Amino acid sequence: MTQAELARLSGVALRTIRNLELGSTARPRHETVRLLATALGLAEESMEQFARVAAGAPPEPRLDPEAPTRLRGLFGNLALPLIGRDGVLARAHTLLSRSDVRLLTLTGPPGSGKTRLSLELAAQRRGAHRDGVALVSLGPLTAADLVVPAIGQVLGCAEAPNEEPLESVIRCCARRQMLLVLDNFEHVLAAGPDIVELLARCPGLQALVTSRAALRVRLERQLPVPPLEVASPDLERAGHPEELRRVPAIRLFVERAEAVVPDFDLTAGNAPAVAAICRRLDGLPLALELAAPWLQVLSAEDLRDHLDPRLELLVHGPRDLPERQQTLRATLRWSCELLDKAPRALLRRLSVFAGSAAVDAVERVCQAAGTLPGGVLPHLASLVEHSLAQRHDGPDGRPRVALLESVREYAREELQAAGELETTAQAHLDRCADEAARAAREMRGPAEAVWLERLKLEHDNMRAALTWTVDRRRTEAGLRLAVSLWLLWGIGGHQREGLLWFERLLASADGVDADVRADAAHIAGFLAMQVGELSLAIARHRQALDLLQATGGDRRGMARALRGLAQALARSGQYAEAIPLLEQSVAAFSDLGDEPLLALSLLDLGVAVSHEGDSRRSMALYEQALVIQRRLGNTQRAALCLVNLGNQAMLDGDLAQARARLTEAAAIARSGNWPFMVGLTAATFGDLAMGEGDRAEALAGYRAALTVLARIGDRFSAAHCLRGVAQCAWLEGRAARAARFLGAAEALSPLSAEMDWQATTTYERVRRATKEHLGPERFAAAYESGGRLSLDEAAVEAMTDERGSAADAGGRDLRSPAHSRE
Repeated sequence: MTQAELARLSGVALRTIRNLELGSTARPRHETVRLLATALGLAEESMEQFARVAAGAPPEPRLDPEAPTRLRGLFGNLALPLIGRDGVLARAHTLLSRSDVRLLTLTGPPGSGKTRLSLELAAQRRGAHRDGVALVSLGPLTAADLVVPAIGQVLGCAEAPNEEPLESVIRCCARRQMLLVLDNFEHVLAAGPDIVELLARCPGLQALVTSRAALRVRLERQLPVPPLEVASPDLERAGHPEELRRVPAIRLFVERAEAVVPDFDLTAGNAPAVAAICRRLDGLPLALELAAPWLQVLSAEDLRDHLDPRLELLVHGPRDLPERQQTLRATLRWSCELLDKAPRALLRRLSVFAGSAAVDAVERVCQAAGTLPGGVLPHLASLVEHSLAQRHDGPDGRPRVALLESVREYAREELQAAGELETTAQAHLDRCADEAARAAREMRGPAEAVWLERLKLEHDNMRAALTWTVDRRRTEAGLRLAVSLWLLWGIGGHQREGLLWFERLLASADGVDADVRADAAHIAGFLAMQVGELSLAIARHRQALDLLQATGGDRRGMARALRGLAQALARSGQYAEAIPLLEQSVAAFSDLGDEPLLALSLLDLGVAVSHEGDSRRSMALYEQALVIQRRLGNTQRAALCLVNLGNQAMLDGDLAQARARLTEAAAIARSGNWPFMVGLTAATFGDLAMGEGDRAEALAGYRAALTVLARIGDRFSAAHCLRGVAQCAWLEGRAARAARFLGAAEALSPLSAEMDWQATTTYERVRRATKEHLGPERFAAAYESGGRLSLDEAAVEAMTDERGSAADAGGRDLRSPAHSRE
């Protein structure tokens, strides 16, 4: 009503009413107040409040029984089940049930489901607080000083004249016992002290906050909300629908998929693709929600293949979500815009790393495009606090930093837009090259295991750097990096991958320095030999030799190339052709005084002449190599010589001498902590026991070797042991188990890559006998199921002792000496 209407109804002078509204009259007379209250039709309780205010006292707080418990439509649907959050939900309940926890902050990366979890907690805890739960969405607010007024609005707090909003809310909440849920606090962190004061002065109040960054105030307890668990690589590869359905990220995706495609089902056919989708989306609930509707037009396999770039695909989320959460890109943009300039620069530069990165690498690479004020560490801490980067300790105890893939993709776009991609990626390549070169120098003897683990941690970064060299046609830099990584690939279980990188780079290496190409061809030949591609191995070694001869390369390089070619020829059974080449390399290394390579060439020559039936000369060559290694003080290489001597003794039928040699080699391997030699000697003891007819000891040796070889990822040597386990199973009458381990071994390293024809003949005979006993269908089923096992799974299974059906089987074989692997 107008002032004039109120004056007419109340009988109060129009001037008096005007002065009251202007604030000119601070204390109206009691009669004026009574007349106004009557005219306004106030109920008795409201009239008392009206009189108190008129007298200058604040109104008594009134509890709105509806507002606190009303789950306002923020952007979660409580009708949908909360998936994969039992642990964090139980932890949150435990913390909120404690009297000393007044402020609990749920932190996590964008799209991790913090809001959905807070809504679930709000719904479940309404009965735990006398005055219920109040939900306040802070997302729409543009400034921190609007937080307290927003709380007051939700709670229905009346503001007294000249009273600060915080005082009004404190007065309103002073006697309340309730849970205050403050959603999306990350962009109003400056309001944190106000929340602390509110809690301090309202003892019955408890706050639950969702934020990508902690408030960093007194009273706060943090509870991280990580992405949903995704399937392990092994489980994803196996593709069993029932097992995958229990994985939280996959369960959420499937439920959302079923909501839009009623006949969708997780099957053996699409399960691996669904698992890959969930992994590539980092298990982020928001990303999974945005991806599932695409199954209306794409198959799971097509959706998986279209997820690059994922930010373009993950759009058009539910309309009841806030605009910033209707696309994954908008969610990430919202998060990044909250950062200061320096942390945002660091975030986009971090995108050149893959997997994770050591902090010292971040400090070097991420300042190549410009120095960050105060260095990297404070800004890195800011990214971790905002849940945009994740910090964890590596196996070596050194801190590492990682980005979720969706965050990395968005940051990469920002890096490109900022014009910093070329400089930062080049710095990343330089860092990887330095690390790999250092590993190649130091990865010998006892340091091997340490450097293997270190390179495994950096493998994703090495891949990213190699990809950069291919994309930018930086072929020479790529080949130099690949050559430095050959030990990771050669003994770390990635021979096939390493060969693919070399072949890819060598295909465009015409303009590269000939010595670099020769070195790369030599390593490619070595890797091809390891995976059983002997024709390619011979061709690459011949290429290395031709390049060096054409340029008049150094004699040491020529000798290495001769040795490589001879190794490949020997592995293909061409021992007569290999022997003169090895003799040339022995002569060259002898003239050069290169005793380490001379000793290794002597071992190779010993293996070749052994296959030609010259046992005496073979023993003499091994003994000569052993003398050199002992003179050099290289105990680990001495152990390798002893293994070959033991193998030759086995072939000669002197099993006592073989055991003595192997015992000495094993003692050296253990004392020097060289995992490969520990595994090799254990495997060779298995071979020795098999030759002696002691299957139990043979199995123990193969199992002991597998424990070590699986840890260092040596697929080639592990495959030999698995074939030994398969032979034991066959000899014990367990044909299906034998077939399963033969399949596992073949998947890890083909039989054609075995060191010599005798081993190949033995295992081929076991394969034929097993297939004949089981029949083609049963054999194929067992063989193929074994082929789906990872190295770790196969090693674990080999440790078990499951019994199968009996079969008539027999036979025993001895192994011949192995080539040195370098």
